[in-house]
Amino acid sequence: MSYGGDEVSAIVLDVGSCWTRAGYAGEDTPKAVFPTSYGYIEKEKEVPPDPDTQMEDAIPTSESKPIKNVEKKYIIGDTGVAAWRPNMEIKNPLIDGLIQDWDALEKIWDYAFYKSLQIDPTEHPIFVTECAWNTRDIREKLTELAFEKYNSLAFYVAKNPVLSAFAAGRPTAVVMDCGASSTSCVPVVDGYVIKKGIYKQPIAGDFLSEQLLQRLQRLDINVVPHYMIAKKTSVDPDQPANVEFKERPNTTSSYHKYMQMKIMQEFKESVCQVSEVTYNDQSINSRPMKYFEFPDGFNTSISTLRFNVPEILFDPRFISQPQDGNFDTSALLGIPQMIHQSICVCDIDVRPNLLNNIILTGATTLLPGFADRVNHELSNMAPGPKIKLYAAGNTIERKCSSWLGGSILSSLGTFHQLWISRKEYDDYGKGIVEKKCDN
Repeated sequence: MSYGGDEVSAIVLDVGSCWTRAGYAGEDTPKAVFPTSYGYIEKEKEVPPDPDTQMEDAIPTSESKPIKNVEKKYIIGDTGVAAWRPNMEIKNPLIDGLIQDWDALEKIWDYAFYKSLQIDPTEHPIFVTECAWNTRDIREKLTELAFEKYNSLAFYVAKNPVLSAFAAGRPTAVVMDCGASSTSCVPVVDGYVIKKGIYKQPIAGDFLSEQLLQRLQRLDINVVPHYMIAKKTSVDPDQPANVEFKERPNTTSSYHKYMQMKIMQEFKESVCQVSEVTYNDQSINSRPMKYFEFPDGFNTSISTLRFNVPEILFDPRFISQPQDGNFDTSALLGIPQMIHQSICVCDIDVRPNLLNNIILTGATTLLPGFADRVNHELSNMAPGPKIKLYAAGNTIERKCSSWLGGSILSSLGTFHQLWISRKEYDDYGKGIVEKKCDN
């Protein structure tokens, strides 16, 4: 290729359902981490008709009235999205890990390149991550975007589980990724995803937050986000909050929910825990309580709730049914069952190797007791073979494993021949991505 593999550092871009990570290949942490969710405001703007297009003697018609244009404003970045604005909706460009809103994705890429990294994308190769069940259409559209809009030097797209396995130094592994929007188990053998072994379901961090919010509301605990609070005074435990509210007219329900979810995220990180052994009511009731103060000043000690909700990941029967409908839990599996089934559909020769290389990744796996519980349950399900879990002790590594794998892979001297070059794109078109990025 016209540029040397080590002369220009590639940009690694990992757009997840909760966080977007961007940085330089070869580095051990992303330079920029910001929410994938974005603020969106639509304003109607009246544009006067162009006088040059109207004849002097023409009879005025309805067409000569001002034209109404819709002005779309995107707000990207943690501080931008969290700041209250009237009529601001909070949206996410991904559904089930797949890109649905391409305009928003372009704005996220723009923010990553021009604001966060402050680079010119025409001077760098672009390395992008994707979920294991990504479609051909989306991959081709990503390739088109990199070369047509950003005029990139080169492009590559790789699957998250392969990169997580690579970051852990294991070419063959089962990658159990429990993030924000979904939990997935994907077997990787010699750097290739075994598609028949992919198991995924929408029970992950966001679902736990929803369940927590629902259960707290049933306990008459009102979760008031920070943006509504003008002034508060401290109160004794379990006493009503003493708080003054701000006037916040035209607040959208999506923004209010987003801010409530941020509190639930904090609640999970500071209070919630997974039982290290199979759930038992008696032992859970004897565990110590944990104290939590809500933004409005109300504070209380949390007992079994902090174990009940994370237990959903291991036993979906713990799901609390919403008041407005029935959530079908019959087809859902606990995480140990997902791992076990994912391994069982693979060839018998690779199963011992997969059992010996189970990688836990994603922010939800950082819940205390999570790894111990997975190990305990799998040992009961498969008592004969040796089971070995790999869960990075470093929080950044656990949250950003696919970005880190991309950073390592794209900085290798031998990787330069794998890039899709500008010339290859011009010669073969966007379909080249299926041939060159076939992991």
